[in-house]
Amino acid sequence: METEFKTLANKVINSKNIRSRRRLLIFSLCLTVALFFWLLIKFSKNYQLTVDCPVSFVNLPLDRVLMNNADTTLKITIKSKGFNLLYYQIFKHKIHFNIDASQLKLNDTQNDSVSFIGAAQFSRIFNRQLDFDFEILNIQPDTFALHWEKAYIKKLAVKPNLVMNFAKQYQLYDSIRIQPDSILVSGTKSDISKIEFLNCKRTTLNNLSASQQAIADILLPANLSKLKLFTQKVKINISVEKFTEAEMEIDVKPSENNNLKNIKLFPDKVKITYLVALKDFKKVNRESIEAKADINTNKNDLSASVQLTKFPSYIKISKIYPERLEYIIFK
Repeated sequence: METEFKTLANKVINSKNIRSRRRLLIFSLCLTVALFFWLLIKFSKNYQLTVDCPVSFVNLPLDRVLMNNADTTLKITIKSKGFNLLYYQIFKHKIHFNIDASQLKLNDTQNDSVSFIGAAQFSRIFNRQLDFDFEILNIQPDTFALHWEKAYIKKLAVKPNLVMNFAKQYQLYDSIRIQPDSILVSGTKSDISKIEFLNCKRTTLNNLSASQQAIADILLPANLSKLKLFTQKVKINISVEKFTEAEMEIDVKPSENNNLKNIKLFPDKVKITYLVALKDFKKVNRESIEAKADINTNKNDLSASVQLTKFPSYIKISKIYPERLEYIIFK
């Protein structure tokens, strides 16, 4: 008896749940349809939207210098259907104006030139960037003026800015070469007169054990940002070789800046210590190096310093021993 009662109660409860679920489903469906039509009606109406559009000027003429800040932002107010504006807000891409300055008409004044770009030109560019129907209501600013001055050209040397760390026994073999070693810049007469050379961006090279070529950007001085560089980068060639230390004993001769011939040097030889690249090691010989004693008879000191008057450019002298020699003058 108890079991039959429980079974009957479950049927009644399940029957009520089914009816409740059907009512909820019907209500949800009706609410969705109503919301759809409400949105359809709302977004079918026209709305306004203000769009921020950055503006940049490209292809600046080489014979003119732009004096005012060309980069700006336009605020463009448009009117369109709600669906169009919703699409733009969700999938919008950044609208950027790139104005070709070489196509602008220059109006010459006494000291400079001025060119104008107005709302009509901005509107044409803006129309090409949106793929739906809309109406432009307002553009701020509606006109933009570019002020120009005559440009002067100057050729400036370029200096590298290198930090080099070499592997053990490796050193710079030759002078650093830059291509190009000088470039043309244009600017106002006042700015051009303030600069004599250009620096490169700092380049760090670690553990150098072979020749390398680096590409470096040319930097403009912060206070001369209106200068225009005709070349933006340079190639820096760095010649690196492995070096070794060597010694050689060579004869010393009296200097030729006196008329004395009978001079005896003590000692008459010196030992030089030098660094040389391994590839040049066999090139160095006694004939390639000359040393002379700088004798000054006007002094009471009977000793002379040793100076190397001839040695190959590919060796680096690190020590001369002894550095001074004594001498005797025979009559």
